[in-house]
Amino acid sequence: METIKITTDNKISIIDLDFKSYKAIQKEIGGHFETVRTKRLLDYFKAPVIMLVDEEGIIKGLPFNAVASGFYGTDEHGQPIVGDAILCLALGEDITGLGDRDSEQWMNKMLKDFQGLQKNDA
Repeated sequence: METIKITTDNKISIIDLDFKSYKAIQKEIGGHFETVRTKRLLDYFKAPVIMLVDEEGIIKGLPFNAVASGFYGTDEHGQPIVGDAILCLALGEDITGLGDRDSEQWMNKMLKDFQGLQKNDA
C-alpha cells in the first residue's frame, strides 16, 4: 500500500510497501524498526498517523531526521529521530499505508508547511 517516506536529507516520497511483511518494512527502514506515536502527528494529520523508524538508529550512528524529529518533539525533550521515517496509519493493533489519495494530499501539505523539504523524484 502507498505511504510516505521522509529521508534524512529532507526528501519526501510516496512508496509502495507491503505492511503485512515484517521483512519488507525492515528492508525499507534498514533494520529493526519501532513505532512512534505522538500528539504532534495526531494534531497535524488529524488522523492516527504514526512513524516507523530504525530502532537502532542512534547506535548505528544514522543521520538526524529534521522532519521526523519535529513530529517527535525533539525541541522539547532533546531526543532525536535518526534515520529515515515512514508514515503510516495505526488501526487498532494493525498498521497500514496512508493510501494513494491521502499520501499525495499529505505529501503536498508537508511540502508547503516544512521549509527545506523536497520531493524525491528518484
